[in-house]
Amino acid sequence: MDSWHLVKNFMTAGELQQFNRLIWNKAELLVETFGRAGLGPRYRVIDGDQIRKAIPEIEAYGERRVRPVAERLAGQPLRLMGSSKRSMRIQVYDQKRHGFRWHFDGHSYAAILTLKNTNRGQTHVISEGLSRILRFLLYPLYPVPQVFSIVPYQAIVGEAGDLLFIGGSRVLHRGVTLEREGERILLVYTYDETDRKPNAIRDRIARGLNY
Repeated sequence: MDSWHLVKNFMTAGELQQFNRLIWNKAELLVETFGRAGLGPRYRVIDGDQIRKAIPEIEAYGERRVRPVAERLAGQPLRLMGSSKRSMRIQVYDQKRHGFRWHFDGHSYAAILTLKNTNRGQTHVISEGLSRILRFLLYPLYPVPQVFSIVPYQAIVGEAGDLLFIGGSRVLHRGVTLEREGERILLVYTYDETDRKPNAIRDRIARGLNY
């Protein structure tokens, strides 16, 4: 498959209204991530465990509507990643400092649904060929991630209702917030191949940097 694919207008107007309302009703669950030591992401989040307990409609929607499309785009069966906490999440970017630095994902694929994007948030993706070369430089240069911004990349803007499917373990990518006003609300499902074995060390590092 291509390293990423944008499906325009994946969600209906009714689905967008429903999920924005569900999240608004559970806004007290949102917690701020702190990008520990400046390395992890910064946004407000409701994790997978909370979703299963408080907003089960989101888990059901992923199984019914999202995973079949993700499997078609990946060309193989997929399962949610082994970490129940990080297998799905709601991410809210409503401050200029919110975003992801350049990184590779610990899971194979992510399906990212945009529910709202009024601060013109973007996902930046470096080509798979360049990413293979830069992989060896990422961690030595992790304290200065801005150096990777001189490399050509594609800027993807997800509008409300769009689905971005990305092979995030293969391509270097980041999330940025462009405007100070407004917010970007994402619904994210993370997938691995059905035969992929969990990596305990990688999972521990991810939990330490994220939440």
